[in-house]
Amino acid sequence: MVMYIMNDKVKIIVDYISKEISSGENCELNCTLFEVNYNVVFLAPNPLKKINIPSILVIPKSDKINNRLILEVNNCDSLDLTEMLIDGGLVVQKLAAITNGCYSTMIIPILPSINENGIYFQHLSKECFELPENDKYFRIDEQIIRIINEAKEILKSKYKVTCLDKIFLNGYSSSGVFAQRFSLIHPEIIEIACIGGAIGSIPIPSKKIGYPLGIEDFDLLFNRPFDIKNYSQIKFVYYVGELEDKMKANNRFNEDLLPCPMHDMSYFDKSTPLEVGQKQRNLFGKNMFARINKIIGILTKIYGINIKLIVIPGRTHNNQSGHGVNEFTIRIPAKFYRQISEKEKRL
Repeated sequence: MVMYIMNDKVKIIVDYISKEISSGENCELNCTLFEVNYNVVFLAPNPLKKINIPSILVIPKSDKINNRLILEVNNCDSLDLTEMLIDGGLVVQKLAAITNGCYSTMIIPILPSINENGIYFQHLSKECFELPENDKYFRIDEQIIRIINEAKEILKSKYKVTCLDKIFLNGYSSSGVFAQRFSLIHPEIIEIACIGGAIGSIPIPSKKIGYPLGIEDFDLLFNRPFDIKNYSQIKFVYYVGELEDKMKANNRFNEDLLPCPMHDMSYFDKSTPLEVGQKQRNLFGKNMFARINKIIGILTKIYGINIKLIVIPGRTHNNQSGHGVNEFTIRIPAKFYRQISEKEKRL
């Protein structure tokens, strides 16, 4: 997608789009990805619909549009709209590669990272759900549900496509943490959640641990009981590099005062309350891989959760840290996306 190669011309285009959607106007452009033509709609926030964040809706120009939405949020730590839109464009490219040949519609909600009060929206941290109703980011999860419904309405009214009730949810690293927590809160709309680089924060529906690693305070935060019936119907695919725990944080430490794995979110207080992470480790173990293998065993045997873990030998979290899993962030989701698409064609 040429427009997301950062140069002066592209910055002018994205700055223009930023100004338009900041003023409440949608923007549209056309692009070609992997020989498929798309209509890209930058949807402005719409306070009348209780949507206060922008999103990117990408619709293939074809009479064979797939009726399954694929969703992934942006993955950059920024509050600058231009930067967030550029990152959203990179997500568009990735999802187009994942769904290549399936003529699929993509929806990318654009989330801020951390606000001035330290609330981590990209990780749907606990503080997100303690905001007052007059805050623009109040129940940002429900705003995303409205964005999904708006995308479905556009597809139905303009393209005569009736979408499936459930979506394919994708994410890696921060967007992977978002995906696992969004699945916990809204399992009723998710068919498959394909999540990479986020095994350090796999939740377990136990009332012994608080959100986001458990459901002890779920009723209080969300004003309804946890939906184990729909949660157990989601097909979860987790993938991670074998060397994920070798990359250490320089400002977070484990119980032995040694640097903890950078991407073990049980140690990251902006993402997970420290007491919640501590409780999970006390129950299931300090070592990230041993702990998660134990949790997955419990999820499958006791809770009946459909969950698959793929460990990629000799790989780290990303290519910046050495021999990363970057190419697998397309290869693995594409495999499972095409599996369900092919299965539907046979029905």
